[in-house]
Amino acid sequence: MIISKTPLRISFAGGGTDLPSFYKNNNYGAVFSTSIDKYIYVIIKKHCELYPEKIRLNYSDTEQVHSIDEINNPIMRECLKFLNIDENLYISTVADAPGSSGLGSSSTFCVGLLNALYAFRGENVSRGKLAEEAAHIEINILKRPMGKQDHYAAVFGGLNYIKFNEDETSVIMPLAVQNKFTDSVFSNILTFWTGIERNSEDILKEQDTNNIDNYLLLHKIREQALELYNLANQGDLSNEKFGRILHDGWMMKCELASNISNSFISKAYDVALSNGAFGGKISGAGGGGFLNLIVQRENKQNVITAMEQLGLTFFPINIDTEGTSVTKIY
Repeated sequence: MIISKTPLRISFAGGGTDLPSFYKNNNYGAVFSTSIDKYIYVIIKKHCELYPEKIRLNYSDTEQVHSIDEINNPIMRECLKFLNIDENLYISTVADAPGSSGLGSSSTFCVGLLNALYAFRGENVSRGKLAEEAAHIEINILKRPMGKQDHYAAVFGGLNYIKFNEDETSVIMPLAVQNKFTDSVFSNILTFWTGIERNSEDILKEQDTNNIDNYLLLHKIREQALELYNLANQGDLSNEKFGRILHDGWMMKCELASNISNSFISKAYDVALSNGAFGGKISGAGGGGFLNLIVQRENKQNVITAMEQLGLTFFPINIDTEGTSVTKIY
């Protein structure tokens, strides 16, 4: 039995510049993001041949099929095809957070499944190759309007500046002073579940279409990623400064597509600011999911109370530093 454990992520800056429509036409894209201690687990084992079906899949749905082509789940189907695995298989998943919530769950699942399938075949794969192959499956094979940052965050783990070059190469730069900075960040970040699950593809499709017109705005968003990375490396990123940069980024992000925010999210964000938050942003493409706020210690309880009164649920998080991993059970 193979079990992979792959982290979800929060992106602080640069989101949207990791889409091919931007970085291929503007030299590069870049993000500043972190993986978090919330995971998707993928379990794979040889399926007993006495069962009538060849492949059994358990996720939010259940599938019992006789061939790979019959699989409805697109990521499961294409990962099996990509690695040419045609055996009796049982695959199951468990997640620490809802899907379609802005934490990069589809990419995390794709990375975790590929990693587990390589282990099932008895093969080692480099982290860089794993990230690129997962991105290739979602972007090129499944034709999803998305970027590459989630795959890299899930594979490598930690807090990183990630650069996506126009020639399709990528560079990942971990934060040099990670321990000191992450202790400060994660003791002052509050994350809340809005209760809204949404299809990120609809939002990203509009954003992808608008990228040519939004290129000046996206250049500023890209610059924020490097600014945060440099300030953090220099030890000059206070909570207030971090929150203000996130606030500016959120205001710019809301201009990229019509449905990135809504009246509920805007109200919750304004209430958080009025109760002492320095700034923040919605995770992922927007439209729902998780609201992340930078809050000074003395104001944390005020913000938590205010958010819970609006119906949001506090969701404690911390950093993950390992990235995707695999355990074999014999």
